[in-house]
Amino acid sequence: MSIYEASFTRNIGVITHEEQEKLRSARVTVVGAGGVGGITDIQLARMGVGCIHVIDDDVFEESNLNRQMLSATSVINHSKAETARNVLQDISPEMEVKVTRVRINEENAEDLLADTDVIIDATDNLVARVIIHRTAKKLGIPSIWIAVTPPFRGGVMAFTPDSPPFELVMSHPSYQKELTEEMKQQINHIKDERAKFSVSQGALASWAEGYVDGEKPWAVLSPVANIVGILASFEAFKLLIQRPGLEPAIGPKLVRVDLASENMVKVETPEDGLWDNTTL
Repeated sequence: MSIYEASFTRNIGVITHEEQEKLRSARVTVVGAGGVGGITDIQLARMGVGCIHVIDDDVFEESNLNRQMLSATSVINHSKAETARNVLQDISPEMEVKVTRVRINEENAEDLLADTDVIIDATDNLVARVIIHRTAKKLGIPSIWIAVTPPFRGGVMAFTPDSPPFELVMSHPSYQKELTEEMKQQINHIKDERAKFSVSQGALASWAEGYVDGEKPWAVLSPVANIVGILASFEAFKLLIQRPGLEPAIGPKLVRVDLASENMVKVETPEDGLWDNTTL
């Protein structure tokens, strides 16, 4: 028995041998190896996905230790993507891990995101998110969007070549428009409005004011970031094995997370088919 077969013996029973082979031959691209991306990478590796492409140009710093599962004091100032490679191949030695240490943009997106089965958007840059999902749509590749929002909220949504596009579903000002510098500013402003709205959901007003003024970082608690990453990995799992009756939440259907609610995780669909990105 190979180390791969031995490692994923416990998967068989909830999935079939044939479905495990689908995972083994699957290729997943994860943009971002931080709070959501790191746990997503780990879950994909522990399910037996055969190839992961990690895209991240950042290094770990002390402020990552509160939530990022790939971070540790031993890897401060080390590349997040390279650390991901080391951790993932320690979990699953036969896994192929491709690492690209760049920031995604309109010029490099098609080259970076091609030749994969699923793209997971785990970046916290809203302009990069537009580029990722636009490119995925153009390439005909399913993509997964995530959000982690104060105080204890988040969301996961998948998009396919046949679903309504990301920018339309999220009521983005950039839908069908060029990404000019002015448009990029409008996109980034969404996060300021989300911070303000978060106060009505229980986030501290002083934090929201500081974030909008550029004085405080986005506030994230570890369980929220990690459950969003786990849900994103499971949506990717659904897209990869394609089992009837186990369909992913395709936009505008949303897996909504609110750990302060009695219904901490639920699937919702907006009445008019569109979400207001500032409230998610």
